[in-house]
Amino acid sequence: MNEPHASSPIEDVINLVEHLDGVQERWARNIAAGLNRFLSGETDDVAAALDLKVARGKRGWRGLSVFAARDTAIREAAAKFFPALKTSQQAEALAVALQRYATSAWCIDRQKQECPYKAGDLRAALWLILTRVDYAVAARRIRKILATR
Repeated sequence: MNEPHASSPIEDVINLVEHLDGVQERWARNIAAGLNRFLSGETDDVAAALDLKVARGKRGWRGLSVFAARDTAIREAAAKFFPALKTSQQAEALAVALQRYATSAWCIDRQKQECPYKAGDLRAALWLILTRVDYAVAARRIRKILATR
């Protein structure tokens, strides 16, 4: 009985490209083309081959998704816990609550894998915000985030 040999990482990439070449969606062809640039030696940088490089002064795609998740959590917290307030008042109230939480319970809570508070608790919302980006946001920034609802 022939034992299948373990493939190398580069063989896995070659197999992935061959598979993606057979997929009809445009995204698959784009990924295959980028990986082919890497395999052909056009570039030694996979991120560059896949156009994941970030221009100087711009946020990377990972950072953008983290900040987008934080901003969504901020919008949801403002709407849920301060619905009767104007946007600027919501921003101020949320900034105060975030700062207070960040300098107190967050020091212990940041190490927890799961939120220690019930879903309807403001502290649960603050915990979620700070698990996305680990610093309190100023009222001015929260106002800008809320303005893009």
